[in-house]
Amino acid sequence: MGKITREQILKINDKCNNAWKLDTEYYLYHNEKTLVKRLEIDDEHYLEFALRYNYKNQISLHISKFYQEKGRYYATSNGLGKSKILDNTKAKRKNINDLIEYTKQLNDSELLEINRNTSVTKSSIFVASEEF
Repeated sequence: MGKITREQILKINDKCNNAWKLDTEYYLYHNEKTLVKRLEIDDEHYLEFALRYNYKNQISLHISKFYQEKGRYYATSNGLGKSKILDNTKAKRKNINDLIEYTKQLNDSELLEINRNTSVTKSSIFVASEEF
């Protein structure tokens, strides 16, 4: 389990643009710094964008669609979501500052455009979710 101070979280969040922030829950469980942003679709649905390194140390954007019933604390999703590699370069070291640089260009309209042009991830193990 990762450890991080409140000051470190605030410092990272202050460097981010376009309402991106450190995904502290992901960091605490996976010990990996990723950035996250949520865009509301309607009263009960939202898209969550996660900016992170993939298993090849390439910068990728993962998109998930969530349903949150009014009055409920938790949200649910189905399927594997969508993933798009933003930088094919295999980094020697995962660096949060490289992810922060992407937050300058990944505003709401750019994220929605990427979502429109990216297909849902398919797997033979899981039932594919509908396109979103």
